[in-house]
Amino acid sequence: MAPSSSSSTRCRSLLLITLLVSLFSPVGKDAPVVLALDGSEVLAPPWRNWRVVNDNVMGGVSTSAVKISNDQLNFKGNISFDNNGGFASARMDDDARDLSDYQGLLVHYTTTQAVDVKAINMQVYERFPQIGFGGFRPRSFSAAFVVVPTTELQTFYMPFDRFRGTNGFTRPDATSRFTPSQMLRMGLQVSFQLGEFDVTLQKIEAVSGIQDCIPPSIYATGCDDMTIAEYTTLAKDVLKKSNYGAGSLYPNAGAALMQYALACAVMSDDNNTSTQALTQLEEAQRANGDLNDNSVLESMLNSLTSDSPKATTEIDSSPAAKTKLLSKLFGC
Repeated sequence: MAPSSSSSTRCRSLLLITLLVSLFSPVGKDAPVVLALDGSEVLAPPWRNWRVVNDNVMGGVSTSAVKISNDQLNFKGNISFDNNGGFASARMDDDARDLSDYQGLLVHYTTTQAVDVKAINMQVYERFPQIGFGGFRPRSFSAAFVVVPTTELQTFYMPFDRFRGTNGFTRPDATSRFTPSQMLRMGLQVSFQLGEFDVTLQKIEAVSGIQDCIPPSIYATGCDDMTIAEYTTLAKDVLKKSNYGAGSLYPNAGAALMQYALACAVMSDDNNTSTQALTQLEEAQRANGDLNDNSVLESMLNSLTSDSPKATTEIDSSPAAKTKLLSKLFGC
């Protein structure tokens, strides 16, 4: 059967885009590959009446504000641990969607160079209700994206199969999974990370078939803002502070920071650190390890800083090999 005119037009458009991007993409050490998608659906803008919900609902003093301007949403504030607080959040009005044709969310954002590294929870809510504080409410799930100090436009991919939920109170629900066909609304939350945050969202879209989900900041300055050990320490602090006795309420904030730390290790100028990180990722992939599991990630990072003898296995450290392993690490 001959291809349809629409299919031929789409193929020609994709070829043209690939050619243009290849001409103007950065070259040199470990430059990222072309970002390609099979499909996408813009979820925002428009930004539907976002409103803030901070820890003052339980006595805390953290602050945040949302400002919408020029089709962009700015979410900024300050996290305080006083009075047993530690979170700030923003939520949009209901906008029910069937996202079953897509595999995850892609966030486009900018920030400033005046704030510290933060892992920001992207929350999605289902139409299915659950009992929780205040009665029945939509079931929520969260993943996280890492914001580093930069003025350049950034993207971060969060696959749907990595979103994790809670039981509606203060316990994580490790078994439940987000159902994309039942998406009701979205939200943002910064939890248990002291200090100021400031992020401006340009766009949120549901995507499928993403072929390179490595955060662009990995190739730029993201690994210069904190050491691998500092990323790991921040991740552990977030997990500890959000644990009310049954595990972290927001495990993906810690996971995102540790994934970022591992990616920085892979991209390190220190050949031994890079080789060891690549070896850890390859062995985890070979063993079908869960690269979104905090215990797996922490074990790999601990091995990079331990005094035990280092493996001498030959490893492919070419840019193509790094891209392949890091893409798996970030979920594509």
